[in-house]
Formats: sequence, structure tokens, C-alpha cells
Amino acid sequence: MSFIILSFWLSRVLTISFDSNLLRLGVPVFMLSLLFIFLMINKNSLSLFLKTTFTRNYLAILIVSLLSTLVALYNGMPIMSSLAELMKILLMGGFFFLGFILCIYNKTSVALGTLTFVIFVHISCGIIGYFLGVGIIIEDVLRPTGITGRVNILANIALFSCVFYGIRCFLENKNRWLLFYISFSSFILILLSGTLKNIISLFGAYVVYVFLSSKNKIVSAFFFIILALPLTYLVIFYTPIGERLIETAIAGVNVEVEEGEKLESSLQWRVLHWKLLLDDWIGRFFFQGSGIGQAVNMNALKISDGKGYSAHSDWLKYLVELGPIFFSVFIYYHYKLVKPLYVASREGAALESATFYTFIALVIAMLAGPVYFTVCFFYFFWLVLGVIAGKRYLKPEKIKKHYSHELNVEVLRNTLK
Repeated sequence: MSFIILSFWLSRVLTISFDSNLLRLGVPVFMLSLLFIFLMINKNSLSLFLKTTFTRNYLAILIVSLLSTLVALYNGMPIMSSLAELMKILLMGGFFFLGFILCIYNKTSVALGTLTFVIFVHISCGIIGYFLGVGIIIEDVLRPTGITGRVNILANIALFSCVFYGIRCFLENKNRWLLFYISFSSFILILLSGTLKNIISLFGAYVVYVFLSSKNKIVSAFFFIILALPLTYLVIFYTPIGERLIETAIAGVNVEVEEGEKLESSLQWRVLHWKLLLDDWIGRFFFQGSGIGQAVNMNALKISDGKGYSAHSDWLKYLVELGPIFFSVFIYYHYKLVKPLYVASREGAALESATFYTFIALVIAMLAGPVYFTVCFFYFFWLVLGVIAGKRYLKPEKIKKHYSHELNVEVLRNTLK
């Protein structure tokens, strides 16, 4: 059954550009249904799953989201927006559990191999498509979309894979050329996409590495400066990102604009949108928040038909939606979620180290963009986290002991095939 669920996961991440209700809602709901059926058949797997600290931290995040949904109802906000967000968080848990069961039944290579195949396809299609003229032209500049259909989705996938496979390339001995190809191609794709937040996130993740994990911080910092200076020059003067930096510097971030006035840069648009969201939050929802999923329904910038824009900052989004108390709890349990990864990275564990610093890069990107529910975090990160949960906490002898009095292990494993 795990292979059936994984095949649906694979089909969805490869067809992410199709936005039909069947693919956007039907496939994920069907996946959750299959996972629920699996848990009903193999109740001991649920018991084993609940024993991990990763799971308990995820459940805390889920509970905060549920309580915030009730807050949205109390505030009189459109409840369907909150329920849709709550469903997404449930789905993240489903992907987490999928990675977990694949790992504990010796299918880690299948899970990670499938992830690598998906990313290889996305990155390769993005680069090949760019040189064939496939993409979106924004301000007379072609930006690659690959098979995702959107620049930001592909750029976020590239950010994930650049860090994830770059670190594994240095720490693992197998398939180094493949890992290097994916990481380097992802870096090129970030530059071609013109996403300023992602290049900043990439360098930011390296700075965090220098301060947290580097054994020789002076050498690492020196290497970073030597690498950063020529790259910064190339980025500013020879990539779309440089054009956006110059555009932003000229336009500034003035938010005192008249209705209908053209905004000169995307940063100016973001700052104006953020200001309006913060004003509405302080004025109406300061203590309890507007409710999870409600940022699009707050009094901020809207499109012509009256629908609200996303917050374009996951940090700001969850601050105004959850309020200071729930937001603090939400952040705390994400910290608890990745703390074991950091501890393992200090010990040289390749997968845990790659996942931790990928998380850092994505968290930095969340400051100026919607990343939390995009493919790289929603589908990729939680699948890998599930694999790590199984790898670190569920040794074969522990599984055998857990099931010895109630269920034959081989029979249980056969149900997963």
C-alpha cells in the first residue's frame, strides 16, 4: 500500500502545474484516505509512529492550527479558508507518515530515490526549457518555469535541491556526480529565475552553517567571502536578479501612494501589502489573530474582483493569523521539530545535516515569500523528515520487539508492498 500512496505523491508533484480540482483536492484527499485505511489495518504502526518526538511536535503544530480555526469562526471570518489550511497541515502529516513507514520497512532508498527523480526532472526541464524559450516573460526578461508553470515554485524547488544535494555531495560517498549536477544546476536555475529572496536565502544558510557547524569558522568565513565577492558581482551585473536589485534601489520602498498609482518594484508592493496587513491585525485581531488561513480575507491589497492576495511572507502571515501567543507556540514547535536534525548534523550525519540547512534556507525565504505550502516544503521536506524519524528512532530490533506479542513483522511488511 505504501507504494500506491507514493505513486500518488509522485503523480501530484510532477503535475503541479495543473490546477484542476481533481488534482489539487482529489488526489491529496485520496492519499489521506489511503493513509487512514492503512492506519486502521495496521494500528500498531500508529502506536509506533506516535512514539517519536517528531510526531509529537507535529501534533502540537496541528493542535495550534485547529485552535486557530476556531478563532477564525469566533472572529466571523470565512471558515472555509481556515478549513482549507487545516487540511493542508493534515496532508503534511500524511507525507511525514508516508516517509516514516517507507523507512521502517526498509524502503528508504525508494523514498529518497523517488524524491531525487522528481527534483532531477523539475530542474532539468527548467534549464532545458529556459534555453528553448519556455517560461514567463516578466518585464522583458524570460524566467524559467519548467513543468511547474510558475517561476516561484520552480525557484523554491531549486533552492531546496541546491542546499539539500549540495551538502550531501560533500558528506556522502555515493553518486557524488549526480548530487553535484543537481546542486549546481539548481544554483544556475535560481540565478536564471531572478528570485532575489532565494539567492539571499542560499547565502544565509551558508552563514548559519559557518556559525553553527563549521569546525574552523575563520577558514569557512574566509572561503565564503572569497566565493561571495565574484558571485555578487556576477549576480548584480549579469543576471535578472541584478536588474531587480537596481530597480528596487531606484524605486525605494515608499508606501505613501495614491489608489491606482503604479508601484515601481515588487518590494514596494510587498511592503505596502505588509503594512496594510499589520494595520488590520493591530486594529482588529491583535491578541487572538484573524485565524489560520485568513490573511487573504483581511483588509489589505486585493485584485480587481475583490479577492485578497497572499501575505507574500509566511512569517508575517502566521503572525497576523495566529496572534502573538499561538504564533510563539507555532514557532517553538517548529524549532523542536528540527532541533534533533541540528544535533545529528554536529555528529556528521549527512541526511540530517542536509535537511536541517535546507530548512534554514527555506525559513529565510519565508520572510519574503509564500514557501510553507509550496512543493519544496509541503511535499519534499515532510517526506524526508518522515524518513529521518524512521531512520533515527525505529531500529529493526525495536520494531521486532514492538510487534512480537501482537503481530508477525513479516506479515505487516507484506501489507506495505
